[in-house]
Amino acid sequence: MKFFLSVLAGILLLSVPASLSASEVILYGGAQKPGSLSWANANPLDVASDLAGDFGSTFGLRYSAGRVVGFEQSIAYSPRFARPGVRAFQMDSNLVVQAPGKIVPYGTFGIGIVRTWGQDIPTSFDPGQITAFVFSVGNNFAINYGGGLKMRRLWGPLGINIDVRGYTLPGVQVIYEDITVIDKSLRFIQTTAGLTINW
Repeated sequence: MKFFLSVLAGILLLSVPASLSASEVILYGGAQKPGSLSWANANPLDVASDLAGDFGSTFGLRYSAGRVVGFEQSIAYSPRFARPGVRAFQMDSNLVVQAPGKIVPYGTFGIGIVRTWGQDIPTSFDPGQITAFVFSVGNNFAINYGGGLKMRRLWGPLGINIDVRGYTLPGVQVIYEDITVIDKSLRFIQTTAGLTINW
């Protein structure tokens, strides 16, 4: 058994350079739909409600390597996240499992960071300002999961990518005048389409 595990480990190590030789860059854009955050302990606003996210936009760049099992690094910017005036920056590192070939279904799972900002502490009871403030939550750890379809080398090295991912930001907190007004997970769905460059 020990010999078998050693041989298996050796085969895996020798196959890494070949599997990583298939690389691609994906330039993408798309939409995001965050869920809602509960505004608890409503003082001094004297309201208690679920503040629902609205559709937003995102664009970014992914670099991936590997034929069947590989990795992916991505960086993205959202000029409108959840509400007008709220922006977001994302960085992710993912494991990718995909079929070989020209038309490639794949699944992915990873971790990253999502930073949202934009609205300072509300200066009035304007619901738009309050909601934008709630979604301006700063830096948060993120888990993402999803999949998609790559159509490689349709025009020379160029192809198309369609992708759907779910994101979970566990333990989002917003503190207002030493009162924790939000403390729950934020989830959002991101759907993108992009141009792939393969080599």
